[in-house]
Amino acid sequence: MSRISRVWVATTLMASGGLLYAASWQRWAGACPWRGNQEIQRCETRMDHLYDFLPPQEPWTPVGPAAQLAGASLLVLAIALLPLPWALTGRRPELPSVVVLLATVLSVTGVGLAALRSGLEGAVVGPVGSSVTIWLWVLVPPLLFAGVAVSSRGWASRVAAVLLILASPLVAFFTYAIGPWDAQPWWEAISGLLTCGAGACVLVEAIRRPTRRRDAAAETAVVSRVQTRPWWAARGHRTESRHG
Repeated sequence: MSRISRVWVATTLMASGGLLYAASWQRWAGACPWRGNQEIQRCETRMDHLYDFLPPQEPWTPVGPAAQLAGASLLVLAIALLPLPWALTGRRPELPSVVVLLATVLSVTGVGLAALRSGLEGAVVGPVGSSVTIWLWVLVPPLLFAGVAVSSRGWASRVAAVLLILASPLVAFFTYAIGPWDAQPWWEAISGLLTCGAGACVLVEAIRRPTRRRDAAAETAVVSRVQTRPWWAARGHRTESRHG
């Protein structure tokens, strides 16, 4: 895969993470500090699952354009996921990986559209496929990212895949999304920052690989010149060495 494709994946991942961070800002800014005392009334109120937007479910109260931003984040993520296995592994995925990839892209797209429409209409709009799509969105992406991590070449690609696993809803819902009441303040922002970090690692990989290829080509050229040296030149060199 060309450098342009890797840069595209990196850019879309960072854009997705930035949009999710902005969505989290809409929910928590002014109510809960990022650090410090979060045991205040307005912060505890905002922790209620009533304000969750990934995905919006009844009962639900929208907070600014948080749902629209989160929906846009997932749609951009779906665009990034399509070429992601090629970008990180450098080879075409096999059929089982393609099935997992398509399931991930479709579920992420479904939940993203549901969040976007919910935000625009101010009421919960369920995804196509209802709870099946939501469960696929929760369970399948870590499988995709784990497979990519195992097959990836280079540390930057592996780190990117691991960061995407950590940013996935399955990991978040069992760790950093759990708050003292309902939701942990700013958990969506943490997921967004992890996604941005994954994009940065893909960008590093896009920059590093061409350099390695040029070095390998230079080494090959040197070896080729040595191997194609005429036999009489090598013999003459040995003779001169003995006389010297």
